[in-house]
Amino acid sequence: MQHGEIEPAFYKKLLKEMESWQAEGLLTPDQKERILARYRHIEEIEQKAGPGKLVTTISILGAVLVGVGVLLLIASNWSEIPRWGKLGIIFGGMLTSYSLGYVMRYERKNYPKVGASLILLGSIIFGAGIFLIAQIYNVTVHYPNGPLMWGLGILPLAYLLRFKSILMLALLALYLWLGMELSFHISHGMGGPQIILVYFMAGIMLWWIGFAHRGLESLRNISGPYILLGVAGTFISAFMLTFNIHRLKLWSLDLLPFYTALLVLFAAAAVLYALTGRKEAGWKVELAILSMLMAGVLFLAVLFPDIQAGGDGTWGRLIFNLLFAAGIIGLICLGYIRRYPPYINIGLLFFVLDVTARYFDFFWKLLPRSLFFIAGGLILLAGGMFLERKRRAVLESFKMGEEAI
Repeated sequence: MQHGEIEPAFYKKLLKEMESWQAEGLLTPDQKERILARYRHIEEIEQKAGPGKLVTTISILGAVLVGVGVLLLIASNWSEIPRWGKLGIIFGGMLTSYSLGYVMRYERKNYPKVGASLILLGSIIFGAGIFLIAQIYNVTVHYPNGPLMWGLGILPLAYLLRFKSILMLALLALYLWLGMELSFHISHGMGGPQIILVYFMAGIMLWWIGFAHRGLESLRNISGPYILLGVAGTFISAFMLTFNIHRLKLWSLDLLPFYTALLVLFAAAAVLYALTGRKEAGWKVELAILSMLMAGVLFLAVLFPDIQAGGDGTWGRLIFNLLFAAGIIGLICLGYIRRYPPYINIGLLFFVLDVTARYFDFFWKLLPRSLFFIAGGLILLAGGMFLERKRRAVLESFKMGEEAI
């Protein structure tokens, strides 16, 4: 981490760490003052100009809005723009964004965060260009190849520049490709639960690929998108399984290549992390739980042809609801064990979603409408107070400021 790229979160954590070092006799007052003098300008910048993460967020939103605006401009005038004009807009916009972003971030270094956002904008235009060029030349292709090319095309750039924003964009494009590709391999009208199971496995796979990145010092700073998208994908898929969808079959041998690929990637990530020197607290427990979940889902997807054998799905729904509740508790516990606030925040978020969903499921028909809304409002208010208090207590116990994954 270069001196000019130190983030305020690092500075705050450094202050608290140095207090412990000084109390243990590892750091003299003179050494502490010299270290603080090196980084004190960061606190002054944050107070006068605002947090650096705010600048990053605004810049990213600006890049996304510009990208959407360019696409709308092209779409609204598509029939009137000649072919060479369309190609010029696509390639010119992409090269301009990449070039300006590179100059601002790496050459002049006067607007590094805006430069990073312009590089992200170039990646968005790259993806849009794939679809637009196919339309210009009326290319008839397997349409899931579009997001696949987009994701694979910008993935090396994300690793080269170590940009989490571009990595997240690439992973989202590949997630989109997965769903589109699955639609070609399932029978019509039977794909909902099957696709959910594949996404569940994909979430676990991404989750542990993120862990493999955390075990490698050179890739640690871009592990966040994998973990965030993996945990979110896993719990969103599990949440969908808590509803009454189990009257349809969950299994499909047509999707066996997807199951196999996801299982191989998960196993490779687990082996890679086990071989790295840097381990985190509770990683064996986490790996064991995720391995059991992967095996359980694979059993449902391949070996168990009909989970309910013609019933109304009550037992299947009950089992998935219990497993989902246990998963939420387990994620929160892992957050405490590993002192990792994002796990706790995500767990609390899905706890609220689950309670809200079950409230609508079971009490909507039982209560008068006025009492329903009053009771629901009181529950949400009480839940908000509980979550705010718990979140504050967690962050204080960790002795750290809020940091993104």
